Amino acid sequence: MEQLLSLSTLDKLNPNVKGLAYDKNAGSVGIVHIGIGAFHRAHQAVFTNDLIALGDNQWKITAVSLRSANVRNLMQPQDSVYSVVERSDEQVSVSLVGAIQDVLVAPESPQQVVDVIASSQTKVVTLTVTEKGYCRDKSGLHLDLNNPDIQADLTSLTSAKSSPKTMPGFIVAACQKRQSTGDKLTVVSCDNLPSNGSVTKAVVLEFAAALDGQLASWIENNVSFCNSMVDRIVPAVSGQDVSDVANVLGLTDKSVVITEPFKQWVIEDNFASDKPQWDKVGALFVKDVTVYEDMKLRLLNGAHSTLAYIGFLMGYEYIHQAVTDKTCLAFVKALHADVLKTVEDVPGIDLEEYASTIIARFSNSKVPYKTTQVATDGSQKLAQRLISPAEILSKQGIISRPIALVVASWCRFLESVDEQGNAYTVSDPLADELVGIAQHNKADEITQVKLILEESGICSDAMLQDSNFIDQVRVFLKSIHDKGIGNTVKQFLAQ
Repeated sequence: MEQLLSLSTLDKLNPNVKGLAYDKNAGSVGIVHIGIGAFHRAHQAVFTNDLIALGDNQWKITAVSLRSANVRNLMQPQDSVYSVVERSDEQVSVSLVGAIQDVLVAPESPQQVVDVIASSQTKVVTLTVTEKGYCRDKSGLHLDLNNPDIQADLTSLTSAKSSPKTMPGFIVAACQKRQSTGDKLTVVSCDNLPSNGSVTKAVVLEFAAALDGQLASWIENNVSFCNSMVDRIVPAVSGQDVSDVANVLGLTDKSVVITEPFKQWVIEDNFASDKPQWDKVGALFVKDVTVYEDMKLRLLNGAHSTLAYIGFLMGYEYIHQAVTDKTCLAFVKALHADVLKTVEDVPGIDLEEYASTIIARFSNSKVPYKTTQVATDGSQKLAQRLISPAEILSKQGIISRPIALVVASWCRFLESVDEQGNAYTVSDPLADELVGIAQHNKADEITQVKLILEESGICSDAMLQDSNFIDQVRVFLKSIHDKGIGNTVKQFLAQ
């Protein structure tokens, strides 16, 4: 019979595993995290765990799942203790994390979630709700007031017993209660969005304004929204991973996360009140996160999406397989050469070296990341990762052919049938619309490209009117249709 990792079984832990350096039952909750998943457990919770280990135990985390009970059901029997396995091709290290106090499931107890965010003990709310969790309209700048969940939340918050569903709904509901106590709050977005804190502020204030103008004014004056840049590769965990880690731990950990040794967190120092001293454990507090997030979104995330679409279409299941393909590797380097022209100098970072480090990280076969996992939600990701640098270059009179080829590969990916005729599912909030457009217009590349770019909302009006860029995407898409993705990329590299 398997023994689960928990506080009561820590004495059976293998001695080579780094255990908890503090009493998990001591201390208090100071952070609420919305969007509990593998990334949070491998990133923000690790920074917080390391801070608690230094003796600052007022920053334990209450985590919230907005939809599924899966993570709660895995963590609760383990007293919310789990292991983080850092793997590279050279070494493996395993350590325990106990920073998460408990996990709430929002659909089961929405009022409890509102209450813990509203508590005066809570100083910081962190977010990893993915790009679609911000409930933005197609511009990416505003709240989508036509979103059914947003409409339901606005109705709910006018009732005696509110039961929100969305991130903006929960934050505003909590602020309704904090308004009576005057307790300030800081919200830190940890999602891969440019100006993610500013985006959070916009959707929260617009939600509040639709509900109560005075509440919106109070939030404006008492709640800070910090931009932040996060970086760590955290793939999905397999059943084999759980089995392998059990052999290392001497116990079964059903909540284990697998990650790489590298981690980075850059946070805008704009806190409304007390803040965790994450800078003592490797995070960086700065006045402006912009150059860091541009660097990461364009160089790392842009290349990640590139390898996802082109790699998948070339038949690769994992990112590390794609990046070690000579053709894919050469193409990523060509992409980086273009994108580097759009990234400003970043304090303390050699951008050429950073780009090389990205390729080395993607090559890590011990952290296998599926191309299909990275390929999800392209309509939410590609604007900041690829279209933004393409627009900067366009204004300089440069048509980025590498970016155009990636956009063409995304259009081909949306057809949901690979080059061998095998069907697959496209995961995207706009999947029904985009897949329909891609399939219906695959014999007419220019129409397919224009309609996909218009419907997805990834392009500004200026880019939609950039006939040179649009036509370059069309040319590459026709080549992919006629010759296949592999030959198209090779022909590009040969020119």
